[in-house]
Amino acid sequence: MTASQVLQQVDTLLPNQYTAEQKLHWLHRAEGFAATFIGGTLPAEMTEDTVLAIAAPYSDLYRHYVEAQIHYCNGELERYNNAIALWNTMLLSWRDYRARTEGGAAAALKLC
Repeated sequence: MTASQVLQQVDTLLPNQYTAEQKLHWLHRAEGFAATFIGGTLPAEMTEDTVLAIAAPYSDLYRHYVEAQIHYCNGELERYNNAIALWNTMLLSWRDYRARTEGGAAAALKLC
């Protein structure tokens, strides 16, 4: 999934007044969290052509993060809390999926 696809989803589902630049900044921050979990590197710059690290079916977490930031900036704290809870749930689900499929240190926590 590319950054452009995420921005299109956000703008379709949540019309807003924020610029693409601002939303790319938020998306870059979300990608930073993903890079932390992956152990990868964060792209120096987020453009609409940037391919994001987390693929389907977990890629919706990017949309939830950007939507949460929009709600926060609009002062809609209940909607922010809902969107950020979805972000957190999906991020943890993705992390757990990676631990199950890729092993590593987290595999030691599996009970078999």
